[in-house]
Amino acid sequence: MIDFEWYRSFIHVYQQRSVSAAARIRFLTQPAVSQHIAALEAELQSSLFIRAPRQMVPTDAGKELYTQVVGLIDRLEELSLEMKYVAGEQVRPLLKFGGPTEFITHEVIPVLPLDLAQYIGDFGLTDQLLKRLAIGELDFVISTKRIEEPGIQYVPIADETFFLVAPYAWEQPDDDLKGWMDRQPWISYGLELPIIRRYYQTQFGERPDIRPEMVLPNVDAILKAVASSHGVSVLPDYLIRQALKDETIQVIAPERFATNHIYMAYRTESRHDPLMLDILAALQHKK
Repeated sequence: MIDFEWYRSFIHVYQQRSVSAAARIRFLTQPAVSQHIAALEAELQSSLFIRAPRQMVPTDAGKELYTQVVGLIDRLEELSLEMKYVAGEQVRPLLKFGGPTEFITHEVIPVLPLDLAQYIGDFGLTDQLLKRLAIGELDFVISTKRIEEPGIQYVPIADETFFLVAPYAWEQPDDDLKGWMDRQPWISYGLELPIIRRYYQTQFGERPDIRPEMVLPNVDAILKAVASSHGVSVLPDYLIRQALKDETIQVIAPERFATNHIYMAYRTESRHDPLMLDILAALQHKK
């Protein structure tokens, strides 16, 4: 009799082209996944993969099997999770998540559905958080970029729009915006000018040739520094709304801006989890 778990392992090996990657996604050992594939091949009396040195290459039989079963297995997993959700077996689980400090603070925390789960948040660099997600230390990550990592799925939830901002009392530039920007004292998130560099490349097609007067690894602190007339910077729209109303800062050349996509990243195995989908919906429809 064919075991359902054999098919699950087969699908992950097929998608990842790797036993080790499939094992990591399924939280199984490599020998266990290899045994699943061998047992399925023996039951079907057909070779499903060619064992190449660095990857598992599907045979024609493997391709045909994948086409036939992937939709069925996905639906069975989805149905199982839906039934547990409706039956109330998963009552307010504890979810661990991570992401950038400012976006989490201003855009995520206000809309997290507390009736569905309890949460432990963590802040850090996207690369490190995604690695922790892959090994099961986190349940989802608010990510500022997509990094190819086996078993991780990315869904867009927002677009950050970055504007050039200056103290409210400073004079606006005339026609030469770049020349004006090159002469200003800059406040940056880092010495490598991450957000400022994106703005320069978007608007002028070149990297900035400037040295920041102040480096502050916190966007809220940068906003405070601009409002205190220490210099100019490039900041996201969600962060500057209140400061614009309070007339402590101003947007320079508001028709010019840079954008960045924000994603909710989670493990592929969670793609049918109703709880994860409800959280995703809350983040996508935040006001």
